[in-house]
Amino acid sequence: MTTKDPIEFCPAAACAAAIVRLEHFGDQVARLLTEAKLASSPDLIGKLETIADELMLAADDARDRLSKVEAISSAGAMAQLLAAIRDVRVRDDHERDRAKDLEAKAIRFLGAANLYDARFCTVLSQTRLGRRIHLPVCEAAQRIS
Repeated sequence: MTTKDPIEFCPAAACAAAIVRLEHFGDQVARLLTEAKLASSPDLIGKLETIADELMLAADDARDRLSKVEAISSAGAMAQLLAAIRDVRVRDDHERDRAKDLEAKAIRFLGAANLYDARFCTVLSQTRLGRRIHLPVCEAAQRIS
């Protein structure tokens, strides 16, 4: 049986979906934590803070996995580009390195699929990596035209 859902067959899209789920759970825990603080329940506050920390670490692990897997669908590649944008904005050395890996993997897939616009993606991510990687492909495409 084949599937048309990109999340089911693309490792990058699956990692991105896991990140979204973990962040959603984190938002729910944050709301519960606010209510627990209003109710002055120290035991519940401690447990919810522990859960929030674990969810944050799990989401970060999922982001690391996303930077290591290859996209095999445009949805996965776009998820990697969006994650790269997020990591660049965090302004931490680890996230900056991860953003470079994410962007490179996404650009390789999108360039091979002829779906990549270097100028547009460079404006979005604010890096020059995409321009350097995609330049030979752009020049080859111009020679063919």
